[in-house]
Amino acid sequence: MMEQMTAGRKASGFASPALGYENKGIDLNSLLIKQPAATYFFRLDSRDMAGLGLPQGALLVVDRSKVPVPKNIVLIRHEGRFLCRYMIKQNGYTVFSNGVSEISPLDDDTEIIGVVTSYIKEFDNDLSY
Repeated sequence: MMEQMTAGRKASGFASPALGYENKGIDLNSLLIKQPAATYFFRLDSRDMAGLGLPQGALLVVDRSKVPVPKNIVLIRHEGRFLCRYMIKQNGYTVFSNGVSEISPLDDDTEIIGVVTSYIKEFDNDLSY
């Protein structure tokens, strides 16, 4: 039987399955950003999307390289303002909803900026929405 001496201790048997993973941390860049050159961050400054689970103050991760499809959450520019909306098809038209009642149709004054792929929310002492 072979034995290995490690730092004054005697080790035998199989190595730990965690060996080699003990120093690896979580890399948020690789987890959240798939296309770095096409990824932008936007702070959600309204409560418009709270009904769809996006709280005010969330940091949106927006990927411009993804092709938006219905049921995506997207960042749009509408009438000169940036808005986060849920993209749906309704009666053959592409429309954007905040999840409650406001719906904006895709028109000449609306541009899809990118697809929201995730968001980051920092907690403070007051967790109320």
